[in-house]
Amino acid sequence: MSALLLSLMIVPIATELPEKINSILWIRKHKDTLAFGNITGAMVFQGTLLPAIGIALTPWAPQKEVLAGIAITLIATAWLRFWAGHIKVWHLFVSGALYLSYLVIGLS
Repeated sequence: MSALLLSLMIVPIATELPEKINSILWIRKHKDTLAFGNITGAMVFQGTLLPAIGIALTPWAPQKEVLAGIAITLIATAWLRFWAGHIKVWHLFVSGALYLSYLVIGLS
């Protein structure tokens, strides 16, 4: 397994999990505005600034895994935004299938 694929799968879970736990604790204390701000701020910071620094400071070239990740993310986003309407459980199964297809592409 390449370091890129591992970082694309493990790093988001490891970095967002503490934020999720904090938000769950805050929601239990009826501080949902704080919980929402925590999740939103963490996602914006870790989804924009850190990848931009990584791309700027490393010799980066698009690879098969990266291009597949971009394409599958755009398909999943378009699916949920334009065709799914009100999100139901089975819509998330389609997104899960897209994620599994990314793993198959990345591991092959």
